[in-house]
Amino acid sequence: MTPDELMDELGITIPDEIDIEAIAFYCGATIRYRPLTGCAARIVGNGDSAIITVDSGSSNRERQRFSAAHELGHWMYDRGKISFSCQEAQFVEKWFQHDPESRANKFAGDLLLPVSLFKPIASTFNAIDFDTVRSLAKVFTTSLTSTAIRLVEHGPFPAMLVCYSEAGRQWFVRGSDAPDQLWPPQKLESGAYAHGLLKGGSEREFKGQVSAEAWFAHPIAERYNIQEHSLRTSYGDVLSLLWWKDEQMLIDIDDYEERKAYRDWDE
Repeated sequence: MTPDELMDELGITIPDEIDIEAIAFYCGATIRYRPLTGCAARIVGNGDSAIITVDSGSSNRERQRFSAAHELGHWMYDRGKISFSCQEAQFVEKWFQHDPESRANKFAGDLLLPVSLFKPIASTFNAIDFDTVRSLAKVFTTSLTSTAIRLVEHGPFPAMLVCYSEAGRQWFVRGSDAPDQLWPPQKLESGAYAHGLLKGGSEREFKGQVSAEAWFAHPIAERYNIQEHSLRTSYGDVLSLLWWKDEQMLIDIDDYEERKAYRDWDE
């Protein structure tokens, strides 16, 4: 059963009704809170029932709910395979790979941030930054990463979210209005706020306008600026929200690509 099917079957119509303990119980899994060492949550299943244990030592209710929903994703998709013990870092790093952890993260995001409830609320904000993310995360009681992804996918402006570690780009997601021709670099260079955060220092986040050329190698990028809000996570990764308040760059990219395609065809 998909998250959307669960929402419909349980008649959930507002964020406060997304009771993860009740939803899990409906799916045959009991959530309990106990001290855990070495992982944020784990699940053990037997037949048609499972026990999801979430670390009671976490003071962050948003992380606890996401951990529980993540393990429920394993129960819905991976039952009968093996038991799972999941670390918190996986909830940032594992989103767009083809593996059980990414699939469980996606399930948790869809369950706790259903598009039908999220999109109307997100449309009332006038920025795609982590201030907006924090406000939405408070409404839905959700993790920063999952809320940021949902905002990029269904927010009111074209945007991207990129995750970097010291090794380079880990993953990124682009909103439907962001051109396919724009790819954030594998390795960041100076000019992007995220580059400074990856190098360390006492600052945890930076926000402002930067040259689009710092992020994209497109031939016309140097003419434009974009909005960037980057922050360092507790795991050392850096998350960067990139968005276009002025969409002229995106209009001009479409025009550039059309003219380029015509020239290539004419030749």
